[in-house]
Amino acid sequence: MRTFLMALVITLAVAVSASAVEILSPGYTVQTYATYVDSAGYPHHMTFDSSGNLYVAQTDSGTIMKITPGKVASQFASGFTGPYSITWGGGTSFGDYLYVGGGSITKLALNGTFSLFANHNSVSSLAIDKKGNYGGYLYAGTGGADDFHKINAAGTMSSFGTWPGLTDGGEPDGIAFDPGTLYGGSMYVGSAYTQNNASKSGLFTISTSGVPTRFSSNLVQAYELAFDTTGNFGSKLFTMGTTSYGSAAGLYSVGVDGTATRFANTSSQFGLGLAFGQDGAMYISEYSSSNGMITISRIIPEPCTLLLLGLGAAVLTRRHKKASFLA
Repeated sequence: MRTFLMALVITLAVAVSASAVEILSPGYTVQTYATYVDSAGYPHHMTFDSSGNLYVAQTDSGTIMKITPGKVASQFASGFTGPYSITWGGGTSFGDYLYVGGGSITKLALNGTFSLFANHNSVSSLAIDKKGNYGGYLYAGTGGADDFHKINAAGTMSSFGTWPGLTDGGEPDGIAFDPGTLYGGSMYVGSAYTQNNASKSGLFTISTSGVPTRFSSNLVQAYELAFDTTGNFGSKLFTMGTTSYGSAAGLYSVGVDGTATRFANTSSQFGLGLAFGQDGAMYISEYSSSNGMITISRIIPEPCTLLLLGLGAAVLTRRHKKASFLA
């Protein structure tokens, strides 16, 4: 019996460690959530719908993959022109649709049908302002003109800002909105330009009038961004990025002061997706060029870490109530 239990533990350990993600921060573990093959190449941005389905934009193959909560991966839609970014409109004026950015912005229904939503070339990043601090628009960063646009629920597009503006060697690659107030309720943008355009590369916060301010001093490149909305990861902002040009990209947590700390190593330098699920877990997509395998990893806190995070939240709540009483 003891031998059987030991073998079971070993089997489970192998299953959990099959992912290429290497967690550097203590208190977290990584699991392989799903795998599928796309020999054409890279997965980029990912998003969840309200039912817990995960959607992955497969840029080179022009497809959208869907992974169900049961971990079943299948092709959801095809025929896109370089789908690079994807976001979910549920709970907003944009409705229960997926919005895909690539050669333009496409509106994708849950039955797999899609239509042109807003016409713009080389859309590299998409995010909806769900708090309303930026007017509740859908925001798009573009890789051709290297600028930003805002789009209303009817698909009408207008300019939000010209930064970084016709800059070669990169693009605005990720947009995320602070879901609360910890990070000022602001819009954050990751860009990954070459060293020749270092002043426009890294992690920035963008004002409501479209003015950028460098947020992180030690990230020289930043890709996709996502906020931890459950507190399981310290309610922090996370990004794929690098702290020096030419170094391997990794996953970083970014504090409210802008300090980036390496949270995990990954096997791929580019083409990585990052998203948080309703289950409070973090999800990362990676691509292996040797066999065309896409791996979706699921990162979760270990039980003791979850307890400490809960105790920390309780202490902060107590302090807040005490401060309010004293005031």
